Amino acid sequence: MRIARVPALLLLVVVGVLATLQPANAATPQPDVAYLNTAHQLNLTIIEAAHTATTKGRTSCVRKVAAQLERDHRKLSAQELDVATRLNILLPTAPSAAQRRQLDVLAAKAGTAYDAAWLTLQHQEHQAYLALVEGELPVSASPAVEALADGAKPVIQMHQRAVTGTCHVETTTPVVPTGDGGQQAEANLARTRAALILMGIGVVLLLVGKSISMKRRLLGIAALAAGLVMMFGGQPNNTGKVPDAGKSSTDREAAVPPVRLKLPGVLEASVQPVATGGHGQLQVPKSSADVGWWAAGAAPGSVGGTVLLAGHVDTAKGLGVFAALSGVPVGTRVAVTGGDGGEHWYRIVARRTYKQEALPADLFHGAAKPRLALVTCTGSYDRTAHRYSENLVLYGVPLD
Repeated sequence: MRIARVPALLLLVVVGVLATLQPANAATPQPDVAYLNTAHQLNLTIIEAAHTATTKGRTSCVRKVAAQLERDHRKLSAQELDVATRLNILLPTAPSAAQRRQLDVLAAKAGTAYDAAWLTLQHQEHQAYLALVEGELPVSASPAVEALADGAKPVIQMHQRAVTGTCHVETTTPVVPTGDGGQQAEANLARTRAALILMGIGVVLLLVGKSISMKRRLLGIAALAAGLVMMFGGQPNNTGKVPDAGKSSTDREAAVPPVRLKLPGVLEASVQPVATGGHGQLQVPKSSADVGWWAAGAAPGSVGGTVLLAGHVDTAKGLGVFAALSGVPVGTRVAVTGGDGGEHWYRIVARRTYKQEALPADLFHGAAKPRLALVTCTGSYDRTAHRYSENLVLYGVPLD
């Protein structure tokens, strides 16, 4: 009788020990655990297949797309690990048994058959990932996990276009069209005309006539000075030192995606994750009041990479969220809030203008040290193409 009780007693002890090993998992909402586990195994599968295809892929398109997928999904995986660590959730370290079988079948292929099978597998995995982020799990999960899902969605959709049907290489340096209304250009043109009128009046007062009184001379100087200030004072001239770029590993760019941007006294706006469309342009939010975050780049609070936020200067309906960006001086403090509620402060240190087709590639993938880039449109406006000629970029560095 006493012997029979020993195993039962041992079982109770083991159960008690196991219960103490994972207290946080028991307290963690199940949607968090379920979403992170599923998403992480999808990422592990996509990453392994992509890594192999960078060398085994027969066509250059497959190899290039594979390299992009590997990089972007390593960042998504690192974000999941970061949030899981905070929530004390232990994530799987390998694909599921079913995913492993798919990877083994793919590995047995070669040549054109390999490329076709690789595209099919990546399409299936991205389709499953998209269904996951659009499902009920993220909605019922914690804010940080929901932000992860929201941030992953545009990246998945961007990749889905690249692997659906025939292989398609997405652009590595997107065009950022953040103005299609022309109101800002019209305001600048009106300012220029007013400045020319003032300078013309100043010249007339100073030079025309036989006898020029002191009062007239002073009025002429004042008009000429006001015109010059109006002409050149409001232009977003390049100033400050751009923070160094350099190479950045994906795990250094991982953090919780942003949900809000604040420039005290200037603007406060919601932030939406975005990626490129099929035309190679950054898909900025439809609402001109929202700011778009380049979801394939770094997140605020990361230890490396560029947090790129883009916003409209104007639209056909009026001025946009970044209409006042050209007037923001170097030294301004900026706050970016992550989906977990953490607030990250930056200080603007430089301003640059670039041709729309010549934005630095390191804005989208790069920067060994963390930095911020606020991007909108400036320059002349083409009424036929409905676009500005240049982009304005404000660079910032972390304060915390």
